[in-house]
Amino acid sequence: MKTSLICRIAAVVGVIALGLSFTLQPAYSATTNEVTLTGTLSCAHCQGIQPMHKGYTQFTWALHSVDLGDGIVLVSQNKVYTLEGDKSQLLPFMSAKARVTGHLDGDTLEVLSIHRYTAGE
Repeated sequence: MKTSLICRIAAVVGVIALGLSFTLQPAYSATTNEVTLTGTLSCAHCQGIQPMHKGYTQFTWALHSVDLGDGIVLVSQNKVYTLEGDKSQLLPFMSAKARVTGHLDGDTLEVLSIHRYTAGE
């Protein structure tokens, strides 16, 4: 009788452990992909088409827009991706061409790394 009870408990614990191993996977593993995209960083309002404003360069206008609450986006091959990540890492690349690696979920890219793009890469 004790052996039967111990076997049942062991089976239940095994099933629970197996179930937890599937549930405790990182949230992005099943729904996102790691990708590297190249494009221009911009504020969400302008989306790469930044008009010239008196007293601003494209860079300073993009910074100004982000300071006012606009998000940061990557415009790559006529597609716009919302960037999520540390703004202090992203802001130096505003209005510049960059190569961004991250986890893509729909049109949102969680940034893992960003580098200035140079031709020939």
